[in-house]
Amino acid sequence: MPQVSVIIPTRNRANLLAEAIESVLNQTYSDFELVIVDDGSTDHTAEVVTAFRDQRIVYCKQEKQERGAARNKGVALSQGEFITFLDDDDWYMPRKLEIQVRELRANPDVGIVIGGWDRVKESGELVRSERPWLHHPKPALQDWLFAAMAHVAAVMIRRSWFERVGGFNHILEQSEDTYFWFRLAQERCPVAWVKEMVFRQRIHGSNSVRNLQHVKKGKVSMLETIFADPNISTHLGMSKENAFARVYMGFACLQYAANLPEDAKADLAYAVELDPSLLLNNADRLFEIVAAYAWNHLTDDPIVFTNRVFSNLPEKLSDLQKHRRAAVARTWIVGAFRSYQYKDMGKVRNNVFRAFAADPSSLLNRGLISILVRSLINSDQLSRA
Repeated sequence: MPQVSVIIPTRNRANLLAEAIESVLNQTYSDFELVIVDDGSTDHTAEVVTAFRDQRIVYCKQEKQERGAARNKGVALSQGEFITFLDDDDWYMPRKLEIQVRELRANPDVGIVIGGWDRVKESGELVRSERPWLHHPKPALQDWLFAAMAHVAAVMIRRSWFERVGGFNHILEQSEDTYFWFRLAQERCPVAWVKEMVFRQRIHGSNSVRNLQHVKKGKVSMLETIFADPNISTHLGMSKENAFARVYMGFACLQYAANLPEDAKADLAYAVELDPSLLLNNADRLFEIVAAYAWNHLTDDPIVFTNRVFSNLPEKLSDLQKHRRAAVARTWIVGAFRSYQYKDMGKVRNNVFRAFAADPSSLLNRGLISILVRSLINSDQLSRA
């Protein structure tokens, strides 16, 4: 019986699937099986799989369902004590299995381990590296719903924990993975970070109106499921209105990034209607969310994004225009702190100075001054070395 089961659900990605399969077969750790669930493909996926002639591959074709159901099917067909996943257009780093198996073996109480990952363009060019442990070293329950701290290919989970929460809720299309992490956290599954990049995620141009509305529908459906069960929602620590406001605020930002201002304005207005506290203290929380999202991998440029928001505010929020320069400064401040977490001291200094230029009152931010001084000390030490 193999120790690890790798599950790849696939549909009509024959042109990309081979690269995903090769990244599994070329792992430095070899005690695994690879279960490929063909979810109703109409291309030559079967031929791609059978061409590998590797006894560790298990291939199953089923009628078209959805990725959550396909992942569950793969787990049902598998035997490994440890389970991990890979999407058909992504690929593992060579030591992904070795690193995560070692962590689970060394820590028997840990139920799931999570690594970092690189987001890349279809050409393979690096867009951004995700290191969730920097921003959420000890994640709260809410973080699993709203912070996108894990990707299915970045994790490895014990079969016992997968079965304990019932696998993926395939009814929650587009949000089944987020709900899965939430259920694990709600059941207090012990988590460990593996502070290495374990896979590469291929980013596609999918921010169409239709796709975004589909994703939003899935997220709303997930929250409805959570708040329909008082045994779950009471542990969340926030009201239904505030939770939905977080979702609509997030989708407003997503649609601003996709240059869909009319949809963005509608969602932003609804978020504020659900949670008026977003406007307290000169809309401090609202600006903080916008500034954080400005550095999302889906935005082409943080300042272009911030200015787009302020150029396309809902009519009832038009008075916030007077805070545009402060909001731009906030965006640079968030960028400075992100750069500090990633130990990029040159960008720390650049972002701090841009924050000062946009809003001189940024000089009153003690934390900002602190990381500026540390970045300068670090630069001086390197120049003397």
